[in-house]
Amino acid sequence: MLVNRTYFIITTFLMLIVLSILLKDVITAGMITWVVSVAGYIIIGYIRNKKRLRLLEEMCDPQAFIEATERQRKITGKDRKINACLDVDRSAGLILMGKFQEAKEVLLSINKSYLSNINGILLAYTINLMSCLYELGEIDEAEALFETQVPLLSPVNRPLRLAMKSLAADRLFFLNRYEESREKFRQLLGEKINKRVRLGILYRLAQIDQKAGDMRSAEKKFKEVADNGNQLWIAAQAQKQ
Repeated sequence: MLVNRTYFIITTFLMLIVLSILLKDVITAGMITWVVSVAGYIIIGYIRNKKRLRLLEEMCDPQAFIEATERQRKITGKDRKINACLDVDRSAGLILMGKFQEAKEVLLSINKSYLSNINGILLAYTINLMSCLYELGEIDEAEALFETQVPLLSPVNRPLRLAMKSLAADRLFFLNRYEESREKFRQLLGEKINKRVRLGILYRLAQIDQKAGDMRSAEKKFKEVADNGNQLWIAAQAQKQ
């Protein structure tokens, strides 16, 4: 963190000196330096975040995602709001590793006052917590959140809208409403989704096939998840089938 900040400060300072010499106007040079530095910081942050998310969504490697998240935490420092957001990300990685109790503990340790619905992070927190509760068999607690918190939160982007649809289908599965769940998951497969989401849907559909006694269809889906799920917990579970 200190090294990165030092490089950033040195680069900014050198840019200011060079522009001041070339333009012979310290004020103009300072304004240009400030604009370029802010823009550069935003662009670098965006690229870094995209690479970090790709570890999860396309490479299906939640452990690598968590490690990248912790490296990001060292870069951003002690900002409490940013750290709260990174904790939500960490919980997502733990969930995809099948560590639901640990993910739940991380989420419950977060001060929710640092989370905002404007950028969608509060909804992401709620979705992750509900996912933990359903997987842990704490259905009543999950349903309480679904009835009291979800109606107050709006998805602000496409990934969150997809996450809400996936959660709704998952909820029906855990409520033993399998055919309704199957239909919602099939609808999701028709949308543009990333690899990790697609494999999660196939895993759930395979479970529904099992419950319906369609073992051939279940085995086909489990095999695809096992072959392509890399480090996701569902890949290991599918392999056991």
